[in-house]
Amino acid sequence: MKSYTSFAKIFALGAVVFIVPGVLFAADFRSGEQVTIGTTETVVGDLYLAGGTLSSAGSVEGDVYAGGGTVIVSGAVKQDVVIGGGTISVLADVGDDVRIGGGTIAVQGSVAGDVVIGGGDITVSSARIGGDVLIGGGSIHLESAVEGNIKIAGGDVYINGPVKGDVNIQANTVTLGSKAVIAGNLKYRASSEATMEEGATVLGTTTYEPAPQKNNGAFFSALISAAALLKLFMLIVGALFFGLLLRRFTSTVVVTAYTRPLIEIGRGFVFLVVAPIVSILLLVTLVGIPLGVLGLFSYIAILIVGCCIAPIVLGSWLYRWYTKGELEVHWKSILLGVVTYFIIGIVPIVGGLVQFALMLLTLGAIVNIKWTALKEWR
Repeated sequence: MKSYTSFAKIFALGAVVFIVPGVLFAADFRSGEQVTIGTTETVVGDLYLAGGTLSSAGSVEGDVYAGGGTVIVSGAVKQDVVIGGGTISVLADVGDDVRIGGGTIAVQGSVAGDVVIGGGDITVSSARIGGDVLIGGGSIHLESAVEGNIKIAGGDVYINGPVKGDVNIQANTVTLGSKAVIAGNLKYRASSEATMEEGATVLGTTTYEPAPQKNNGAFFSALISAAALLKLFMLIVGALFFGLLLRRFTSTVVVTAYTRPLIEIGRGFVFLVVAPIVSILLLVTLVGIPLGVLGLFSYIAILIVGCCIAPIVLGSWLYRWYTKGELEVHWKSILLGVVTYFIIGIVPIVGGLVQFALMLLTLGAIVNIKWTALKEWR
């Protein structure tokens, strides 16, 4: 089983490297502080959105991938919807699956496929969900007709709609509303037995297991997938910020890292180890306190920048290798790098080492550029 899992991860990584570039070329990418797709607009392929406030009111023939503070999808989507953000609303019909990770989430449009959500305050009031439902969150309110099975882990769970499959719940409290008709079995683990409003029906077998007080293990386990999704979108937002808004600086980092990778990895390692030590030593002396504080702030800032640009370095190299062209930084290479960087991190041990090496390489290139600029200024 372990060998099969390892093979699957390697296959997934290879698929990203070879398949994703072709997919991205047909995509429509929009980014900015406020991005709006008008009601009269039609996106033929996939739609990628990144920024502060995102609104898609037009029709999308492919998938929608969005990451931002506030995300609203009010136009019909024929394929999947994948969103990470703070406040998320999916108001239109979706032709396939919905996968969301965020804070406050509302899904109102019908969904033909599965619904997978991780977040805080979650409301799903779709007319119909054609597949399964998997939700992890704090407050969960589900009022939809579900064709498949339901699995929920959270704090307070309320179900008020017909379900053709089985329902499995791990929560603090469970309530079945008057419109809840479960055709399959109900199995739940909670601090107390479920509240059944008048009209609530379970046609199959009901199994109740008392949960120990203050046991949040199931809840946090259910949020792992949501955390991973949020991490991916944060990588996308950070990389797009530096890659598109600070393209000249980012391009210089990519070229510098490509020119002498081994030297830059060594430079990055020295910076990672030595810079905080020097800054702390300066803080010990009264005269050096300002320099020590400045050094620590600079160290943290460069680490943050390095985390955002490392996927861009990887993507630019992969894009150059794939197209046999020049070393460039644009939205295609950025998204290619972010997705590949994220999947590399899934591979145990080796993936972490590869990401660490990319981080050192990027840090070394940044330090090299800043040091060169400082010498020229002097």
